[in-house]
Amino acid sequence: MQIALTHGQIVTPDALLPDHTLLIEDGLIQAITDQPVPSGIPIVDLGNQLVLAGFIDIQVNGGGGCLLNDNPDVDSIATIAAAHRAFGTTALMPTLVSEDTTTIKKAVLAIEQAVRLGIKGVVGLHIEGPFIAMKRRGIHAENKIRPISEEDIRFLCDSAQKNKDSFKILLTLAPETMDISVIKRLSQAGVIVSIGHSDSDYDTAIKAVAAGARGFTHLFNAMSQNSSRAPSMVGAALDSDSAYAGIIADGQHVHPSNIRLAYKAKGADRLMLITDAMPLTGWEQDHFLLQEQMIYRRDGRITDDKNVLAGSLLDMAAAFANMVKFADISLVAASRMASLTPARFLGLDDRGSLEVGKRADFVVMDEKLKPQSVWISGEKC
Repeated sequence: MQIALTHGQIVTPDALLPDHTLLIEDGLIQAITDQPVPSGIPIVDLGNQLVLAGFIDIQVNGGGGCLLNDNPDVDSIATIAAAHRAFGTTALMPTLVSEDTTTIKKAVLAIEQAVRLGIKGVVGLHIEGPFIAMKRRGIHAENKIRPISEEDIRFLCDSAQKNKDSFKILLTLAPETMDISVIKRLSQAGVIVSIGHSDSDYDTAIKAVAAGARGFTHLFNAMSQNSSRAPSMVGAALDSDSAYAGIIADGQHVHPSNIRLAYKAKGADRLMLITDAMPLTGWEQDHFLLQEQMIYRRDGRITDDKNVLAGSLLDMAAAFANMVKFADISLVAASRMASLTPARFLGLDDRGSLEVGKRADFVVMDEKLKPQSVWISGEKC
């Protein structure tokens, strides 16, 4: 099946192409052109709206009233994916905050089932903890945090190997809580390792990257901070040329000046937009329960009763718009941060940009950067 979306402002990895046509065939991008559409092909007139690659969010705790920790099952995953799809997210990693072994195994099984059933947009599981630093646990429940065991390592490696052709497993860990050889072992088995919720010093973080850790989880948050003689985790993240870093661009978790600093240090090819969203994204309630802690919506933030941040209310469309505003960057650069860079981080070569031969996953936005329609594999959702 073919379809042509005409009169669009097409955001490619390198340029914004005004008054162009996106030609789709069998779910893939066949052409991006300013030439007339061949006769017989159905046409959708975009009316000069923006067309961007669908957003890819690697850290999504919940949405639409669902929290993965509460119910690590297919129904919850489908609800979370649908809630974020409305904001232009066409691929995501449902995220499990520090949990026990049984719940982690349930979550892996649920992702397996969701992928098998064809739940749109599910590309893997982000296991955030429990192998993290107590000092930097943030909102993670204290009684869930523990050292990694040989059983954990084997399960994670086996799961990554078993599912390598169907979905990704991303693990956030604190490198100072284990031998660096564990990171090498996990990464060689196909687990994508990101370091976060960590009080690591600079040297340990850099050694973790050398051992195979691919990125840093929510840069600046829940990690050791820079000082003049101890650059620590933040310094390692900004200094590393190879490592990726996710950042929560809501203006609450990270000050806009630090967002600009991170962009200048990492650029659009290593800095990724993430939401760290909770159930209140796409849901009208003002509170929810997280591991027996009541979490509240207050003044654009979500916190516990001690005012500790508990994820965000962010969606990827808002993160994208905020990044353009906070860092004064182009739509092209912000699109890379929201789509192509996370795709490359995850090793998803078939999506993340509007290029010939790639999946036709995209979001149509108006001039105010509000999503108007979302398409996955060339079909309007």
